Amino acid sequence: MCQGLSYNQTVFPNLLGHTSQVEAVSKMSFFSSLAQTMCPADIQLFLCRVYAPQCVEGQVQPPCRSLCEKAKRNCEGLINSFGVFWPDELQF
Repeated sequence: MCQGLSYNQTVFPNLLGHTSQVEAVSKMSFFSSLAQTMCPADIQLFLCRVYAPQCVEGQVQPPCRSLCEKAKRNCEGLINSFGVFWPDELQF
């Protein structure tokens, strides 16, 4: 899901404390399904920035607040319709 982004270096643990790519992919699987089918493209970039954050000169680059807010605003209702609520760990 995160292939083809403007960056190609990430670091673990990520912003949620996942210690490997396998763990991060497992945790974001529900959201990646939504991103690929129903939510705007912003959610994909947001998820990648959280689960596989960009690393520049050894420093993690978290998603900017406006991207976080836009992703939540555009997709929270859809996520809630599945009986799932916006996860606490994605509250920034």
